[in-house]
Amino acid sequence: MDSTEAWEALSSMKSLHRSLRITPVKRSQHFFFNMIEFRFFKDSEQGVALPFGNSGFLTRLVAVPYVLAAEVIFFRARRYFVKLGESVVGVVVFREEPDNLLIGSLGVAKEYRRLGVATFVLRCAEQSAARLGKEWLELSVLKRNVPARRLYAEFGFRWRMTRKWSLILRKKVALV
Repeated sequence: MDSTEAWEALSSMKSLHRSLRITPVKRSQHFFFNMIEFRFFKDSEQGVALPFGNSGFLTRLVAVPYVLAAEVIFFRARRYFVKLGESVVGVVVFREEPDNLLIGSLGVAKEYRRLGVATFVLRCAEQSAARLGKEWLELSVLKRNVPARRLYAEFGFRWRMTRKWSLILRKKVALV
């Protein structure tokens, strides 16, 4: 990519960021959206980011319990849609903990990946954590999801702990 292309890409990203907004949604809206639009997570990196891959039948077999379990885990969390106009281009779940703001779930629609949507969400999360007086911004990422791990590392997240399938990453929040 030459400097002109890089400038155009940065310019279009800034334009996209000005058009994005994060809106709160009810648990029921989030639940039904995830049941219908599970592709936000299923299609991560051609299906290799999730242990069950792209098999349609297997995805449906695993998706329902996965979404149900996530709803239980994030019972007290706040759920949001990332919107571009009226279209939902991403979903995110935040949970407040004593010292940190936990990003419990973050997904971007396949056609909007690599356009800065996740970066926009991470910046908003960091600003929220600072306003709430949290010391850390924390998240979990599947070990196999290399593109997400790369994004989080570029954004300043560092390793905190390893689990069987995932890594727990955190970033120090600059208080305002």
